[in-house]
Amino acid sequence: MIKIYRVKGESMSPEIQNNSYVVTRKFKSYNPNDIVAINNDKIGLVIKRIKDIEDNYLTVESINKQYNSITSEMKFLYDDILGKVILRLFN
Repeated sequence: MIKIYRVKGESMSPEIQNNSYVVTRKFKSYNPNDIVAINNDKIGLVIKRIKDIEDNYLTVESINKQYNSITSEMKFLYDDILGKVILRLFN
């Protein structure tokens, strides 16, 4: 299934700019360095790059190293991945 999300924030710049759109697609598996949309009960929707996958959990990171995100300290469930970013649409 393909979905479109609007990106808010600077954590993924310069690859994905604030207020741009990303198109995602659900895959059977994901790998480190994939940029994915994740839905988390505590913080909602995030777009991040997968840093590591271990068992049924993954850690993520921002592309913008000057941006300190709480998500880099969290573990997400593999099943929370909504899809992999397959296209970036800029404003």
